[in-house]
Amino acid sequence: MRVALQTRNGLLIVPLWFSYRDGCLWSCSPRSSTLAKSLANHPEVAFDISTNEIPYQGVRGRALAECLAPDGTKELEELLERYLTDSDSQLARWLLSRADNEVLIRWDITWLTSWDFSSRMSDVKKISERQAQPPL
Repeated sequence: MRVALQTRNGLLIVPLWFSYRDGCLWSCSPRSSTLAKSLANHPEVAFDISTNEIPYQGVRGRALAECLAPDGTKELEELLERYLTDSDSQLARWLLSRADNEVLIRWDITWLTSWDFSSRMSDVKKISERQAQPPL
């Protein structure tokens, strides 16, 4: 998920791991992060959840964000399970070592739209399927 938000220094796009349940998006971030600090002052965000591969499809929308719990450890553990194939990796251990600093973030969706370009891109080949072109 990519989130666009207003910070003290201007607009920022932040990529995040997320889950969806109970009609909301959920994530976590360090309490001291620009993301968590900015949401306290500017909770309205825009977001995009989409594929990076052809055919392009996804959802985008707006949400009101709220940092709920001072401890996002449980959410972090669930996100590690979802996104990492090895929950005992160096990255997982590093993230968990600072888990007591994580805040749980609920993203209440206020507007949502989706797109699916499958039909209009059905004859477009992925870059990996095309013959590589030599550089100019």
